[in-house]
Amino acid sequence: MGITDTQSFSLVIRDVFFDAVSSDPFFANYTKRKTKMLSVQHELLPYLGIYILDETMLPDGDGNAGMIRFSHTLRIGFSVMVANNDQVVAEQQIDAGYWRIMNRLWPDQYIMNLFDTMNPHTGTGNPDNTVIESIQRGVRRHVFGSTALNNETPVAEMQYEVSAFFRTTWPPIITDDLEEIDISTGVKSGDTQAEMDQRQQFHGKYLFDISKKREPRR
Repeated sequence: MGITDTQSFSLVIRDVFFDAVSSDPFFANYTKRKTKMLSVQHELLPYLGIYILDETMLPDGDGNAGMIRFSHTLRIGFSVMVANNDQVVAEQQIDAGYWRIMNRLWPDQYIMNLFDTMNPHTGTGNPDNTVIESIQRGVRRHVFGSTALNNETPVAEMQYEVSAFFRTTWPPIITDDLEEIDISTGVKSGDTQAEMDQRQQFHGKYLFDISKKREPRR
């Protein structure tokens, strides 16, 4: 049983990004969080947040043909916050954080592998080999403010949003297995039994071993 039996691919992808970025030496002294549940106080700076913002699901192919299939676009937000009285230095710091995220994630040959995410050097990969097909879009903005009304802690924040694309398929769960087919020939509508007995008859049964059926892949 893998993690994707109980958790969504979206949460797995967010955690993959979080683990990769938060373990980078650049962010060693940062407070790190995965949600916006709690506010960021000045004592937590510098701060790194990696969040699920939203997720869009569209039909993968014709929506009314075959099993349910989705094309997912998952939007993940990165937040890098620092405190610095010098606005030029503050912007350089958050820009360096943005650039480190870019260089840590997108060139990674295992996280972004379309076939096998297993890293042979560490023995780890994306949980359940969860595959990210592409990054569809990215948006960055710089926000300046303070954590208190008296402006005691001038804050600079880099907000970076990326749209990660992946697919899922949802085959139907068949509970009434086809175990037997019963065939009779020589039957014609409206005939009496005596008339049918005058023709060559065949009666056969086909039995299926459902214990050997293959489970669908997702």
